[in-house]
Amino acid sequence: MVVELRDRNRILPRLYEDFVTYVEEISLIEEKYLWQNVRIYVNDQNSCQEFLILRLAVSPKRKNISVYMTAESSATVQTFSDVLKEKKKINVHVQTTTREAHIRQFMPWLTKSYTVRYCCATSTSFQPHCQHQEKAIRLTAENIKQFNLSASPLFIKRLKTAPVYGYVNEHKELIATSGVGFLTKKSFGISYTETRPEYRCQGIAKCLTSLASEPLIKKGLIGIYAADITNQPSLRVARGLGFQPYRDLKCFYN
Repeated sequence: MVVELRDRNRILPRLYEDFVTYVEEISLIEEKYLWQNVRIYVNDQNSCQEFLILRLAVSPKRKNISVYMTAESSATVQTFSDVLKEKKKINVHVQTTTREAHIRQFMPWLTKSYTVRYCCATSTSFQPHCQHQEKAIRLTAENIKQFNLSASPLFIKRLKTAPVYGYVNEHKELIATSGVGFLTKKSFGISYTETRPEYRCQGIAKCLTSLASEPLIKKGLIGIYAADITNQPSLRVARGLGFQPYRDLKCFYN
């Protein structure tokens, strides 16, 4: 029987069994300011072996629901699908360890899919990259508005708690970013990695990701880098810094 879990902290021991795969989910629970309009459903509130975590994000133009689901039994997947059915008219994105056949059977409205590759780096595998550091800056809540007037309140809060770096060109324009989007007691996830097309393939993203990662890896945290398996330029950044393939997860959306 699936129940809604009122105490979010009760699921943390289950998530920490694989803090690489669940870096986002752990971060969203531990860093409470990230959780807005969140619900957690489990098959057993004592073990939390199978779970469904929903996060509703509201923008001026639309609503989006991010879903993290781990479920093996078809009965649990079917029950979880009942939770999602009422939301299928909203943009839904499901990241899951569940078998694809179960998704196709019980959530047929999720017609699109892709695969994300999770890579991780430790103190023994990480390879820092120093090129381009002279034009890299640590983004802060104080300086971000100089470069991005539309920076969201959540992004600004992130800048107060985890390193995010930017690359500034000769015109003082921010043309690339990368940094820590998810932070837990044992791991961190790289996010915000973006470079203007005309500046790509120069090692800039690699430099910014290295700057954000190195201090945390030196503290003993495991670094996580996730990208669509078809995004080879992004995965090359990960490989070049010593992030090694860990597992692939399927994502479904409508």
